[in-house]
Amino acid sequence: MSVHSRRVPEPSSSPTGHSSLLIGWVLVGLMGLATLLSVLIFAHTSLRLDEAQSLFQISRDVPGVLYLVAQDVHVPLYHLLLKFWTILFGDDIATARYLSVVFFVATIPAVYYLGKLIFSRRVGLFAALLLAISPFMLWYGAEARMYALLAFLTVIHQILFVQIFKIGRGRYWVLYVVVAILGLYTHYFFGFVLLTEAIFYLFFRKHFPVRSLPKFIVAGVISVGSLVPWLGYVYKLGLASNTQPYLGIPSSGDIFNTYAQFLFGFQSDGLNTVIISLWPILVLAAFFTLQRKKQTSPGSVFVIMLAVLPVLGAFVVSVLIKPFFLSRYLIVSLPSLVLVFAWIISIYPPRVQRVVQLVVIILISGLLVIQIANPNTPVKEDYQQAVAYVSSQSKAQDVIIATAPFTIYPIEYYYHGPAKLTTQPIWDRFASGSVPGFDATQLATQTQTNVSDYRNAWLILSYDQGYNQAIKDYYDNHFQQLTHRQFSPGLTVYEYKIRYDPTVSIK
Repeated sequence: MSVHSRRVPEPSSSPTGHSSLLIGWVLVGLMGLATLLSVLIFAHTSLRLDEAQSLFQISRDVPGVLYLVAQDVHVPLYHLLLKFWTILFGDDIATARYLSVVFFVATIPAVYYLGKLIFSRRVGLFAALLLAISPFMLWYGAEARMYALLAFLTVIHQILFVQIFKIGRGRYWVLYVVVAILGLYTHYFFGFVLLTEAIFYLFFRKHFPVRSLPKFIVAGVISVGSLVPWLGYVYKLGLASNTQPYLGIPSSGDIFNTYAQFLFGFQSDGLNTVIISLWPILVLAAFFTLQRKKQTSPGSVFVIMLAVLPVLGAFVVSVLIKPFFLSRYLIVSLPSLVLVFAWIISIYPPRVQRVVQLVVIILISGLLVIQIANPNTPVKEDYQQAVAYVSSQSKAQDVIIATAPFTIYPIEYYYHGPAKLTTQPIWDRFASGSVPGFDATQLATQTQTNVSDYRNAWLILSYDQGYNQAIKDYYDNHFQQLTHRQFSPGLTVYEYKIRYDPTVSIK
């Protein structure tokens, strides 16, 4: 397999007016399908932990939003957009999710256009279909977080990069820098997109327009330099390190699991094991398929690099420096992956193509149905039902205790009863801002502080950070457990009797 030396990746024939209209209607249909699935199935599930944090962060004025996001591990563009979106349309969780749906749906025609630029209209259209029914994309495309925006900006930036590669006109350079800045202010992982483009440029510099190197240097300096004010602000506050998630060092299996999630969504351990075990076969099949092509265009190499290098880069950094390997952070590679997948299938003869495409559509659709029906894949945190249960059972003399502390966000979104809400470890968000760590020596003192004035305690355990069992064991050893009920994997409510003095009635 050699790399083709032509500068234009793989030009396709110009579409007729009839075919352009047909493609347009197909794309509208795919966008409608993605919207329907997102709104009817995914946008009305229980509020998730990260989404509750988004709503809390945008509950302040703009300076307050920046202050709260600076304490987190993210950047503020999405939160500012969500802030103004909720001002215009409402601040309930369903409305907040619709902003992500907009970006997800907009990514579908963008993927088609990128596929048309690099491969052909057929490849672009099939890739757009795969994206529209992607279980992974549908999950995060209807979540009130920044991942749908990140995927959209990634595809737009790739389009601009390819246009520079092919044409190099001035307006593409300006837009290239603008979208790069927006991407970096959406998520730090957008930096892997810029790094991959830089590596591609080093290998294929001779195919770019003349005098492109100084322009790329300037574009890179401006784009990366735009983060300096934000990083300075975060450093000045000095609080971001206290809210970083607890993540383990990834293994090589996490790489394959990430790609399995990208294509087939979140599945049970047994089914996921089968899918991952097939990866060597799929990789070999792709390799031998590519051998059928005597030449591979630079554009093809570009999307392969975008599908691979961000995942490998995040893995290496997570192993050598600090763990932050999460598949949702790596959504920048998903659009390129579906393009590569669609392109490899297109290499086969037309009749084989149609059969393989049909099998893939049926397979992914079936796995999407399984993901929707299974409450454990991904874990659908049912804070709505858990809090509804506590609300119906607790009284004003009770206390509701959330651990880990940051799970107070989805709990307080749903709870409007008379009992006091608190956390353990005790967290005063409005004083210190940063999430406290667990200190076993303070367990007895903090428990006494939380429960001493109350009759019953409702302990809501979820999102275990390594100390939930220690807290539960302490309550079990010192108080009588009355009831317990699990609402989703890892989310359980326990009721404890704290005081036994009889109720005083006044006649």
